[in-house]
Amino acid sequence: MNLGRVRADVEDTFAGNAERLRHTQGVLATALQLARKHRVSPLRAALAALLHDRTKPLSPKQHAALIRRHYPEEVLREYAEPLHHAFSAAAYAKEQHGIEDPEILRAIASHVVGRPGMSVLERILFISDYIEPNRPYEACRKVRPVAFEDLDLAVFLAMDNSITHFEAQGGHIPETAYLARDYYAKKGGNR
Repeated sequence: MNLGRVRADVEDTFAGNAERLRHTQGVLATALQLARKHRVSPLRAALAALLHDRTKPLSPKQHAALIRRHYPEEVLREYAEPLHHAFSAAAYAKEQHGIEDPEILRAIASHVVGRPGMSVLERILFISDYIEPNRPYEACRKVRPVAFEDLDLAVFLAMDNSITHFEAQGGHIPETAYLARDYYAKKGGNR
């Protein structure tokens, strides 16, 4: 796990996509702030943040191939195609950067919809992706200060906002997202 090599890989990948690179840098900065606050390894947070969207430019076939090598076929059925990058990015982190730390890999894989019982690192990446400073949405701006006070409440608010948004658009929402929202409603949403 060489942070410099990971950073160079990500910067090369997004060299022609300033918006995606800016987003990744925003997630990295936010994840490092939250890692310090919650006493999580900054190296682990940085690796997860840098690699969370690394496979976004891949084709659907490339995502599926990476996912099949590391996850059961159900992942491809349960999660809509736009969500596949989370799982393929975790597989890529393992294959191309030798990351074996299961918590980093889970953080990358669950950064889009979350899951019940996420570790602190997983919650940090999940919420960092949602609230990074380049996100212009009002819902994200409202959750930002909460994330530095109550991570579980912030995760619940982000999940609830995302589910409500995608339901309104008629998008496919995996069952895991509902289970995670219910879990965090009990853990943080009742405050």
